[in-house]
Amino acid sequence: MTELWIPYGAVETLVTIQAENLGEVVEPQPPSSQLESEGAAEVTRKAGVLFVCDILPPTLELLKALSESIVSTASMRVVAAAPRAVESAIPELKGRVATLPPPMPQDDGSPTYSPELVAGGKKAFIATARPDPLYGVMDAKVEACLNWISGAGSRAAAARPDVEPTPFMRTDSYEKADELAAGVADAEFLTVVPRGGRAASVLHNPPFDVVSGAFLDAQLPRAKGLVLGAGGRGYDDTLSSAVRAAWGAVSVLRPSGTLLLVAECSAGLGSTALEMLATGRMSADSGKKKERRVEGAEEVFYLSKLKEEYDVMMLTGLPDVYAKGRLGIPTARGSGEAVGRLLDRVGRSGKVNVLTRAPECRVEAS
Repeated sequence: MTELWIPYGAVETLVTIQAENLGEVVEPQPPSSQLESEGAAEVTRKAGVLFVCDILPPTLELLKALSESIVSTASMRVVAAAPRAVESAIPELKGRVATLPPPMPQDDGSPTYSPELVAGGKKAFIATARPDPLYGVMDAKVEACLNWISGAGSRAAAARPDVEPTPFMRTDSYEKADELAAGVADAEFLTVVPRGGRAASVLHNPPFDVVSGAFLDAQLPRAKGLVLGAGGRGYDDTLSSAVRAAWGAVSVLRPSGTLLLVAECSAGLGSTALEMLATGRMSADSGKKKERRVEGAEEVFYLSKLKEEYDVMMLTGLPDVYAKGRLGIPTARGSGEAVGRLLDRVGRSGKVNVLTRAPECRVEAS
């Protein structure tokens, strides 16, 4: 028996698979040395405002490394999408982190930038890179747009001719985000490359191909089963994040194969669209329509497509009334039960691949 630990919220869950069933295992390892942050410190020292775009552990690790410089620069403002979470993780910044009210859309539908984005002075944005089925990859530019430019998500979705998931490809949605980010005055973008739940490196104003190529490369033979870890705390907080993470890795699963998605979802479903789907206010077909006025509508399509192409089940904390009853995803409350069901479905000789941290990997079928 092979024992594997997969991130699950703030902890890890033990997954045990018999040797005859175990296929390939991809388990990203954290960097062996401390993060080199001097370049990022130089960028932030020149900034009047530092924007923290997410609260993923690698982003917070970089921010922790920069905290001494931030504290010593009294004039620097720190703005975050979730200020309390930032201050809780980095006590040195207690009382220094603010939030911004969401920008109100204009009557003509044109995007509205938060005033701090268009004001003079240097600005630095920090976020962690993630594969994404709509943008190809999420980086500091994309995250800045989603947090502080009104209607950025719907504009990016509308820019695409379809909503087919295409992780790691520079999509029309990314182009739209890139265009919107160009409207931010004097901006510097710092994108953190994650590895093993840690910050491995920091990319300064990287082009799309550099971000896409920074993920851990993994080539695996297709298998009947796939255990996919959505990444743990920060990554698997919502079903929304977990579904988006899955599309970067399911290419190594055979058609109609069984996917076990490991995601705690402690914060629930995540997007307005998934909540509407779970409560019967949106149909699965709504995600295919071009009139995507509801935040996260493309995720309804991604979830439906996962269920159409694969046999999906979850190890999750989501209530059964939503996951199984409303969304049609069988769930398990323990890893032993989940793996038992998985092995029953792949058969005695079926192989199961394991990705402990899917959002850190660029996975391709060999």
